[in-house]
Amino acid sequence: MYSWRTIVRNGLPLLTLTAFIEIIAGQLLQGEQELLVSFPILLVSIPVINSIGGNLGSIIGARLASGLHIGSIEVSFRDSVLRENIIVAIFMGIITYFILAIGIYLLSMFIGIEVRNIGMIEFMSIIISTGFLLSCVVILVSVLTAIISFRRGIDPDDMVAPIVTTTGDLMGILFFFILIQLFGVGI
Repeated sequence: MYSWRTIVRNGLPLLTLTAFIEIIAGQLLQGEQELLVSFPILLVSIPVINSIGGNLGSIIGARLASGLHIGSIEVSFRDSVLRENIIVAIFMGIITYFILAIGIYLLSMFIGIEVRNIGMIEFMSIIISTGFLLSCVVILVSVLTAIISFRRGIDPDDMVAPIVTTTGDLMGILFFFILIQLFGVGI
């Protein structure tokens, strides 16, 4: 049975914690302000990368929460339905980030955002690599959050979305800047 008191008791501390983590993610962006101004296409990419990561983690989290509630998914990594959901989510993430990379690059060229400092293949490699790493992390966090909260008698629907979106935002920014450095953009 749903109770607003239970939702508030479980959700409010979590939302407070995730707000502080989001502030840290914002500070990471602030620290790379010069790079982002020099390469506007990178600045355009960050919200979309994080949004897709959060959406992907929320999708699998919702599927798992529903499956756990109705008993079609077991609380075990040996469960075939759980494994299939994980594989499909990773596959969807790769395809989505591939399409995203092409779309951002071409749209940026079309509307006049500066892209001459970074090649399409290099940009696509950064976006797809970031997306793959981010997908793996948010899927793992989503699965673990759903399973752990379910085992503890907490509704996974109350836990998965805030944890996954916050993790996705922080890790998306970290992975993005690490890969930008690895590819030597702006150096």
